[in-house]
Amino acid sequence: MNKCTNRSLLTLAILASLEGPLLAEAQVPAPIEASMPETAPRPNVIVWMLDDVGFAQLSSYGGLVQTPNIDRVAQKGVRFANYRTPPICSASRAAMLTGRNPHSVHMGGHAGATLPHPGYDAKVPAEDGTIAANLRAAGYLTLALGKWDHMPSGEMTQAGPFTRWPTGQGFDKFYGFIAADADNWAPVLIDGTSPISTPRTTDYHLNNDMADQAIKLLSARSVRETAPPVFIYFATGTAHAPHHAPKAWIDAYKGKFDMGWDVARETILKHQIAKGMMPKSAKLAPRPDGMPEWKSLSPDQKRLYTKQMEVFAASLSHADEQFGRILDALEARGELNNTIIAITSDNGASAEGAYHGTHNETLFMNGHYPSAEENMQFIDKWGGPETQPHYAFGWAVAGNTPFRYFKQTTHEGGIRVPLVFAWPKGIAARGEVRHQFAGAADVAPTILDLARVPLATIVNNVPQSPMEGISLRYALDAKDAPNRTKAQYYELYGNKGLWSDGWTIVTSHRLDPWRMNQNGPINEQWELYNVDKDPGQTVNLATKYPEKVKALDAIFEEQAERYGVGPISNFGDSRAFGVKNFMAEMARRKGVWAYAGAVSNIGFGAMPPLTARPFKMEADITMRTGKDSGPIFAAGGSSGGMAAYLIDGVPAVTFTDLSGKQSTIKANAALPAGANRLSILIDRPAIKPMSLELVTVTILVGDEVLVKEQVTTTLPIQGYGVAETFDLGIDRGSAVSSAYSADQPFSGTLGRLSFQIK
Repeated sequence: MNKCTNRSLLTLAILASLEGPLLAEAQVPAPIEASMPETAPRPNVIVWMLDDVGFAQLSSYGGLVQTPNIDRVAQKGVRFANYRTPPICSASRAAMLTGRNPHSVHMGGHAGATLPHPGYDAKVPAEDGTIAANLRAAGYLTLALGKWDHMPSGEMTQAGPFTRWPTGQGFDKFYGFIAADADNWAPVLIDGTSPISTPRTTDYHLNNDMADQAIKLLSARSVRETAPPVFIYFATGTAHAPHHAPKAWIDAYKGKFDMGWDVARETILKHQIAKGMMPKSAKLAPRPDGMPEWKSLSPDQKRLYTKQMEVFAASLSHADEQFGRILDALEARGELNNTIIAITSDNGASAEGAYHGTHNETLFMNGHYPSAEENMQFIDKWGGPETQPHYAFGWAVAGNTPFRYFKQTTHEGGIRVPLVFAWPKGIAARGEVRHQFAGAADVAPTILDLARVPLATIVNNVPQSPMEGISLRYALDAKDAPNRTKAQYYELYGNKGLWSDGWTIVTSHRLDPWRMNQNGPINEQWELYNVDKDPGQTVNLATKYPEKVKALDAIFEEQAERYGVGPISNFGDSRAFGVKNFMAEMARRKGVWAYAGAVSNIGFGAMPPLTARPFKMEADITMRTGKDSGPIFAAGGSSGGMAAYLIDGVPAVTFTDLSGKQSTIKANAALPAGANRLSILIDRPAIKPMSLELVTVTILVGDEVLVKEQVTTTLPIQGYGVAETFDLGIDRGSAVSSAYSADQPFSGTLGRLSFQIK
């Protein structure tokens, strides 16, 4: 991979060959300059990274979800209408935090779906230090809150290595979850690098907890006579699925979306034009295949889909309130005016709920897309602890108004999202809109520029590469300043794109992001759109302007070469690569996963494949009281999982399917006092993906069979989701079985455990 600070000769030649002002000059990173006198105190910095929030969902962007605290920040600064990001979370977060392109930092796809190529292996190089590392070197106290998932899944365990965890990436403190998403009612939490119990209060919600942690840090600085500046990376799971919100917030949105997604899109576009976010020429992108007209739906379908959107809106508004508490704390301390605030989203609104939404997001990972009838069984519980929901993809289309498509595509709906920037003390603009191009890699150099922090030459004893993004201070200072970025590529699992001076070329390869097994030739033709005039990408101009397509294609190829894009692969290729690695791991281990004793928080990608194969578990257990209780192992949680445990010394196994139904087999006798060898055999005559199957469970102590019974259940081959972990001697997050409590360790002594996978 060839990283460089200047455009190559090839790029300059291409730029010179184009007619008119299409690409008049190459992008040159702007130097970081002092924006305040050196004697002035450095500003605090807060970045709120929203998850799966589309361009058209915030009220300050014309959306129908009320976000008054984001509006409050927007009124103190600017909103970018032309900000783009990689179309998936791991890639965009790595780019934003490092100030470099995603493939340059080895994050060309999702960290949980890697490929055997440098641009896609999820191993962020040490020379690509984060904004946190640079700010900490300048004396900042740094805190990461919430989601962290741009790292190899095999490193998501208590065995480390921790170099790519937040505390290894420039953050003094971390409080959140190492996963793609979290159950907001019962998250699997990490403090620093250590697992902790979820606070078990009746009104607990993760976003409230995160806001509490931020406010605590702000207050803790008062022990120093001069409080250090603080950088807070506030990475809510909201509004990624599962969409969870307190009931009062859900009730407040009742009836607010009865108009349906078609009228919502029309209404939002009018708001956007009135706010100056969209040109008057903007038209709505056509509905994607499979998205019905709202008026064609049955009353039950309308009721279901409306409830889904009410819950989504409630979750986003509730998160906005919690962010507002942080703003209030800063204001009370007299620090708000000297705080740089950036609010953005990691990609466009998500269509991963497929046609009808889903009451449990793990279903789509296993290739099952619930019907409206299936989902209706959960409508009264939607958004509560009993569900892990995602809305129907029609609402994602509305959330990306007026753009085409959604998250995981390289069309505008996947990559064009909000960016709000404010710094009352240092940015003169108030409530203004900016139309200059801005990219994810530009956020870090912009903040360093504003805060007068030069790029560190050494981080963690490693010489640093230049940031590839540029400072946006020029745009913050002058709304009519010409673009300094002239071209930016995009690529994700076969979808390709390039923005260049108001034009885009893009391919339509994988347009159903809920389908995770796609394979096939990646040979689609480029489409061409003038997105300055036609942001909805409604008129493909490729046939009309073939020379422009050819010129932009050449720029894409040059950037792909420079930033490490390729070989371009399907999402299904990543799954095939995962299977290949699994088979190699099986051979290396001879099918055995062994552990020395109790340990928790083994991530989805590092646990033994208990749902994919028959297996035998053996555990050395010492009974302390004769009535010891608690988990022996637990995979998953209350919305889908498998666990073996003791209750008053009696062994049992529970399967909880993805609809929350529990099936339990329990022995008829307790383990004797002292040392025991407990064995559990899980046998399956046929493995049926997402279908009911007959599972035989045998529980033994020594050679004595305590029980052998069969149960009919569903075992998802792709596992119980990414929000929960695999735990031994405890069950973090939510409990698989209602027979014991989460976060309560086994009361006996757990020795060696092994899992022989057949």
